[in-house]
Amino acid sequence: MTTNIDTELRERVAGRVCALLPRFVRDELTDVSEQTRLIELGLTSASTLELLLTIEDELEIQIDVEEFDEQHVETVGTLADYVAGHAVRF
Repeated sequence: MTTNIDTELRERVAGRVCALLPRFVRDELTDVSEQTRLIELGLTSASTLELLLTIEDELEIQIDVEEFDEQHVETVGTLADYVAGHAVRF
């Protein structure tokens, strides 16, 4: 199934994920980019859910997590792709 990705939203999501990551991995991070591997930072399933909820609140969207799995949290970029392709704006 092909998902349409809102490129403007994807850019905003990637930026927010990069800015929010230190809060959710409880670590000082430098050089966070779309290639940053999230699992290697210690992002747990609980902290991933918290991160998604925060993104929903900040960007005023709702994320459909029905198809969400670990492949979508490999990197900041894959997470941004998923969110931008599965978001509904309020």
